[in-house]
Amino acid sequence: MALLRFSTDQVPVEQRRDVVEAAYGAHVSGAIDFLDEAPVRAAMVLRDVANIHIARLETPPVQITTSPDDDGTLYLSITQAGGGVIDARGAERQVHSGDINVLRRERRCVTIAAEPSHLLNIAIPKAVLVPRLRAGTDSLLPTHSLASPVARLLQGYAMTLLMDERAITPAEEALFSAHIIDLAALLLGPGRDAAEQAKQQGVRAARRQAIKADVAVHLSEPELSLDWIARRHGLSVPYIRALFYDEGSSFTDHVMHARLDHVRALLLDPKLSGRTIAALALMAGFGDISWFNQVFRRRFGMTPSDMRASKPGDPVSQNP
Repeated sequence: MALLRFSTDQVPVEQRRDVVEAAYGAHVSGAIDFLDEAPVRAAMVLRDVANIHIARLETPPVQITTSPDDDGTLYLSITQAGGGVIDARGAERQVHSGDINVLRRERRCVTIAAEPSHLLNIAIPKAVLVPRLRAGTDSLLPTHSLASPVARLLQGYAMTLLMDERAITPAEEALFSAHIIDLAALLLGPGRDAAEQAKQQGVRAARRQAIKADVAVHLSEPELSLDWIARRHGLSVPYIRALFYDEGSSFTDHVMHARLDHVRALLLDPKLSGRTIAALALMAGFGDISWFNQVFRRRFGMTPSDMRASKPGDPVSQNP
């Protein structure tokens, strides 16, 4: 499934409540009630990844009532900002920013966002998650915390999928879904075999994705290097090398390809037509222009000048 985005920003104020109710009701069986008379501002980003549903909500103060549902789904609700109250068992539970609550829909559930809140919800079938949890414990009851490194990896991995605009293939969906299930099991308390699997697959994938996201933000930084990234993420250099070897690549190759892709986008941006090619290369983190010209031509089969002169839609070869 491609990303589905919704925002009230372009909706007339007088229509927003009805539009938000309709948008929410299309994906969750329940009712939403607004708790104040202020103009509604809300946003949602939704994506199905194989058998998992990921949704991020930016909501005003609301009360959401969901009916009992026997669909066999667990909901990991991550409060990224704001807070309120959840009542799913006849006993209220206070929710604060940074909390992670596991919700089961066998019972009627009332969720109150007492203030403007940002929520990240991950829906996972119980049939694929519960058997991987440690026997003899009920790790579905306690409130978990984003202070946990595994929780932050899970949040980061899910958010990456919500920010990625491209369509993903069924094979990619299956892989991403497996990684999320690995991380959820590790967060909630896995059995021995599931713990080892999660560490080898889900955790490694999430850490690799977090490093790639960090690289993308800092492409222009001259200090971007393997040692620099290792210090930022609290990981060893050999471990990061191994993460990229898992994909048949290397950290150095990833950074170079990311910088080349960035330069290509800059060259094709009409707003930057007045900038020299050397200036654009420097913006992407290339300090040696001669080397940049060589690797650019090797990657795209043309010079940077030819790329800038090409028209959108012209075929471009890409070499590994």
